[in-house]
Amino acid sequence: MTHARTIAMADTLLADERAEDVAAMVGPLLESVSAPAAETGQILLRGRMARVEMIHRNRPPQALDLLPSLDEVADACTCARAEVALWRGWAHARIAETTAEATQALHLLKQSQELFASICDPQGRCWALLGRAEAYAALEENGLLHRVLADASGLLDRLHDAQADRVYHALRDRSPSEAPERRSGPSATTTDPSRVVDGFVAESSEMQAVADTIQKIRPSDSPVLITGENGAGKRLVARTIHATSTRADGPIEHVSCDPTQAGESLEAKLFGIENDDPTQSGAVQAADGGTLVIEDIDGLPLSLQGSLLDFLDTGTVPPTGDDAPSVDVRLLATTTADLDARVNEDRFRPALRNRLRIISVHVPPLRKRRPDIPLLARHFLNQMRPEGSSVVSITQPAMEALLRYNWPGNVRQLRNEIERALVHVQSEPAPTITLDMLLNTIVEGARRRTAAHAPQEAPDAILEPDQTLSDVLSRTEKAVIERVLRACDGQVTASADVLGLTRQGLYKKMKRLDIDASAFHPTSEPASAS
Repeated sequence: MTHARTIAMADTLLADERAEDVAAMVGPLLESVSAPAAETGQILLRGRMARVEMIHRNRPPQALDLLPSLDEVADACTCARAEVALWRGWAHARIAETTAEATQALHLLKQSQELFASICDPQGRCWALLGRAEAYAALEENGLLHRVLADASGLLDRLHDAQADRVYHALRDRSPSEAPERRSGPSATTTDPSRVVDGFVAESSEMQAVADTIQKIRPSDSPVLITGENGAGKRLVARTIHATSTRADGPIEHVSCDPTQAGESLEAKLFGIENDDPTQSGAVQAADGGTLVIEDIDGLPLSLQGSLLDFLDTGTVPPTGDDAPSVDVRLLATTTADLDARVNEDRFRPALRNRLRIISVHVPPLRKRRPDIPLLARHFLNQMRPEGSSVVSITQPAMEALLRYNWPGNVRQLRNEIERALVHVQSEPAPTITLDMLLNTIVEGARRRTAAHAPQEAPDAILEPDQTLSDVLSRTEKAVIERVLRACDGQVTASADVLGLTRQGLYKKMKRLDIDASAFHPTSEPASAS
């Protein structure tokens, strides 16, 4: 009875945000034993103290010391098990430096949420959701973070828990902008391509330059020529230019000029068909008020190149005339070819080439933007993972192989490889992509490149005079982190993914080991003397 009365008083004090009063009241009642007591009342009291240590004093290790493991309370009542899973999960989420630690926190918090739901405790469910948001923030799983915050928001509207509400808003402030589908339209203030379009990754300086160009041309309606290798992401860049433009609310239509694609004629696809019946519209008419993307425009026949040029000049669909309706369309064209060479071969009209490249955007190949690889791999894993399934991690050796391979098929090949590797992932004990799940061509290609461009090897793990084992481990750890930072051009987020750490975890290690990421940023070549 003493425990029940004390717990009720502690809950009232916590609701009034009198955390220190809770600590003063509960502390003396806790059994002074090395291991937490298994009695239900003691476990619940320890849960209240763990909440104080976690939320008010921000001391996760103390919270963990207070609580038994979940196995130790297996025979206790459901509310005790839910309490232990909740605050142990919170503590692990707060101290997580690796993907495995954050995944462990998610597992505990999901158990807690289910247990609280089984005893109809909405407040416990809300705190479990907030804990999951903390873990997703550590993993930088922004889509899942927004989803659980939305669920917590619905509970908070009914609970009126001021403390939980503050934690909720703190998590919202730490998270990136909401997903693009929830924006209010083109008037929204966010124009950062990496936040507007899911899958646009710009961790590397090369892709950041592309993102900067997209932001600069946002108000323009001029044609854009997008160049790059097959699979580099030209279609995604085209979609991003549309989504960040003032035409974002309008339609976007795609037409491919690839001669291998069968179907109706290109002229019909572009401009429609005129016959005795009403005209069948083409992509140009369908894109009215929005954007038309013509892919592989180097494959457009010369006759249609002239028609397209006329359309760009007049804004009317051929055949032109006094009664020809005008359409408002912005043209984006993609190509893997050198249009200057096509012009010299009389296979492309110079006037159309000049008109298209009023604005040019080059999408660099994946091998030129290696810092993007870990984030792209993580994006594809999230995209392909069934809803509600566990987070899939990638071991450091596997991620390093992905990072060092040259990817002749670019982003498309990377996506295919992640999808193929996922087929071999086992759900127990923790879903993980390992080195042996990757294609041999990728593993061997990465090894050859590593051998050809091997940086200074890590020091031998041999104890020198006056050195401890800790000194050697720190030296080796520093060498590995610096090697990965060098491969990722000093990009901390990408390096953390390779190392299997959270970004905050890597920052902690860099501070401890006195590593400066800026020392690994690529430097521009000095200008040659004229």
